[in-house]
Amino acid sequence: MREQPWRRFVLAYSICADDLRAHYFDRSGLILSLPTPIHKFPIRVTEAIASTALADPQHLGLDPTIHMCIADCQGTHSSLAVGAKGWVVNNSGKTYSIMDVLWKSQGFFCHRTVCYRIRDPDDGKDYAMKDCWVPEAKRYHEVNVLERVKGIPNVIQLVDHWDVMYDRQPDCTARICERYQRSDPDDRGDHRFCNRFHRRLVMTPCGDPLSDFGSRKELICAFRDFVIGEFTSSMRQIQA
Repeated sequence: MREQPWRRFVLAYSICADDLRAHYFDRSGLILSLPTPIHKFPIRVTEAIASTALADPQHLGLDPTIHMCIADCQGTHSSLAVGAKGWVVNNSGKTYSIMDVLWKSQGFFCHRTVCYRIRDPDDGKDYAMKDCWVPEAKRYHEVNVLERVKGIPNVIQLVDHWDVMYDRQPDCTARICERYQRSDPDDRGDHRFCNRFHRRLVMTPCGDPLSDFGSRKELICAFRDFVIGEFTSSMRQIQA
């Protein structure tokens, strides 16, 4: 998930000594199966391999609402902007071109934030899109903050936001965990579990990374703008 942050989850298998185990990773943590003796149950091992090799990509964790091109398919999508590296679809069916990956977090679990530069097919403008997995208790916290800072100079403005949908429901990590808890005979009820919802926010303007500054003046002006925006927000008593 570090190299492919657009995955919803990762399914993997491991063999230690004579035991096969399945590993399920998502933004809330890891689920590990009970061991299956490979010599005693060879059919199960064969089924596990076959299910991984032949399964629909969605069942292996690939998000159907976003696509990042590989070398073989880049440039073959005629409906995308020239130079696009992929596409993402919102809940209304609108397809944005992904022009670049601006930043991605290095953590394996938790928010797993990725920021993209996307291009609107209607106005041709570039926007910043934030893709993240947020705790249920803070599902709309960032949206509420951005609504409050609307109009403040040098502060990014919210254009659109949505819950990523999967199987016609908001995508969240509880989808698999609930089934896991129901199937657990001990019903352990792990209170450390944090349900996370998959969210996307589209914002403007979309700038360049700070590290790409062209001169000292440009860098100092950027920090000056940060201070102005932070000062104005504090005067309005807005806290993130």
